[in-house]
Amino acid sequence: MSRGQVSTRKLTTVFWSALIIKLMLATFLPLTNDEAYYWVWSQHMQWSFYDHPPVVAWLFWLGNQINWYGSMVRWPGILLGHATLALWLLILRPLFTVEQCLYWLMLAMFSPLMGGTNLIVTPDLPLLFFYALSLLAFYQWRENPVWRWSLAFGFAMGLGFSSKYMMLMFPLSIFPLILLSRKMNGPFLRQSGFILLGLIAGTLPVWMWNILNDYQSLRFQINHGLGHDVWKPSWTIEYILAQIGLIFPLILYWALRARNRLPLVYHLIAWVPLLFFLITTARGYSEANWPIVAYPAIFALAVASMPHGRKAFHITIYIWAGLLTLLAGIILIKPTWSKPLKFREFYQFDNVIEKAKGLDPLYARSYQMAAKMNFELKHPVYKLKGMNRRDFYDFLEISEPHTKSFYLAVEKGDELPLLYSGNGYKVAEVIPVDDHFEIWRVQTQ
Repeated sequence: MSRGQVSTRKLTTVFWSALIIKLMLATFLPLTNDEAYYWVWSQHMQWSFYDHPPVVAWLFWLGNQINWYGSMVRWPGILLGHATLALWLLILRPLFTVEQCLYWLMLAMFSPLMGGTNLIVTPDLPLLFFYALSLLAFYQWRENPVWRWSLAFGFAMGLGFSSKYMMLMFPLSIFPLILLSRKMNGPFLRQSGFILLGLIAGTLPVWMWNILNDYQSLRFQINHGLGHDVWKPSWTIEYILAQIGLIFPLILYWALRARNRLPLVYHLIAWVPLLFFLITTARGYSEANWPIVAYPAIFALAVASMPHGRKAFHITIYIWAGLLTLLAGIILIKPTWSKPLKFREFYQFDNVIEKAKGLDPLYARSYQMAAKMNFELKHPVYKLKGMNRRDFYDFLEISEPHTKSFYLAVEKGDELPLLYSGNGYKVAEVIPVDDHFEIWRVQTQ
């Protein structure tokens, strides 16, 4: 058997073995609070949602059909995330050797952000899938600009937008290249109607919800990222440091050295999102995961310019693999020292969940708490309408109690919203939970 054949078999083995491992890990890792929130959406299906577009809820709806044990509700999302890797391998195969494809796969699977995203079902996961699908459709359309590929190109972008609004980074990166290319701008203008038709079809759920709800979701997202008039230097500094740390300095260095080793489109997809969100730090705080769509292309650029000596590459993979293994161990073992850290999102409400068993009707102070309690108790728990920031629960009539008495899980120091205290409700009993939480029995005459 030739060396090339062995490499192909190794690539295939790594790909399918990784899928099996991810499905197993995803089954035993508890849902994060945000995942539980998206799962709640799947129990109340709508065209779209206030916080995000609907595709993540579709994935959890499919997961509900096979949720036989643990967190198997994640499986459709995990499968879609792994399909993203397959799409990128298809895209890169004409440019890379099999060995280079394997290096790219290892970077994608073990990177802290992209690799972790493939175990946690959030809107980033379908966003990455449809981003890759849009790029693949773009290549097919470029080679054969007929109406079918034009429609598919637009539809893939539309479904990406119905996954997460960050899909806007794709046309922002690609369309200038198309319009400035003599080979592509003519077919693009002739086929723009079909592209637009596919785009409208893919984004229809988002527009339907926003039209029916006074565009509240779109306005919320714009204000969320660009809602400040005063610049804080810490926003920019933290964003830059986060991206350097998540991409990894050596990988970033290799990617910057790629130059003309890959077509221009890869450079645009890699750097436009990073620069866009760097600019937005002048108007607000940019989350570290927002430019995640740039990472697959950055890894491709890095692999293209990677030196022949692979020692540094393997050290990077060992570091990332060690960090991911450590993270999984911390989440499963739950050491005491980890409770104040970000890891608490997996189990911070365990005590209040245990104490709340049998209490009905039950409400919670925040959407994270309500969603996590709902998933774990397998019993409806809603965020109390009007408490904390506006979210999906505030659009549910059932989130406002209509009984004379109800239970409310809160943090110590919370106050009953004026909506209820002003209407005669008062805290009649306090059930202690731990140092942070307690449960109130709220009633009115």
